[in-house]
Amino acid sequence: MAIFATAEELYDILGQFFEQLRFVEQAYLIHQVGGSIEFVFQRPEARLRWVPEPDSRAHPPFHVVYGPQPDPPLLTFTQDGDTAHRFWLGRVDLQQALARQQVRAKGPLSRAMRLIPHLDTIYPLYRAFLEARGRTDLLEGAEGKRRP
Repeated sequence: MAIFATAEELYDILGQFFEQLRFVEQAYLIHQVGGSIEFVFQRPEARLRWVPEPDSRAHPPFHVVYGPQPDPPLLTFTQDGDTAHRFWLGRVDLQQALARQQVRAKGPLSRAMRLIPHLDTIYPLYRAFLEARGRTDLLEGAEGKRRP
């Protein structure tokens, strides 16, 4: 059974988590990518996009857009909802997922790789977000093997 049964549930969990990420210390890193990052989900079908604010000193430094957008993003990550959920829990190594095509990237991936060293500080925030929302049910069965 899929972690997110509907796009609405994915938006309610991952979308709201992304909204909170706008206020963490590492959020300024989105400007280093140099453009918007879109997350395309399958099973369920949904889209979320991080769009940097024009002024790099703005706080929060990016906003989250839900659903398809007319303008193309700089970088797109496509994956199913379960993979995305496990990724934000820190259970999926991005480089391995890309190699296995569990996550497909389109655009200048080298720019996004600048974010990788900072992900370890973000993963615990997703777990805390789920716990604060009373969604510990989403932690069960998603634990799997911890990434190396």
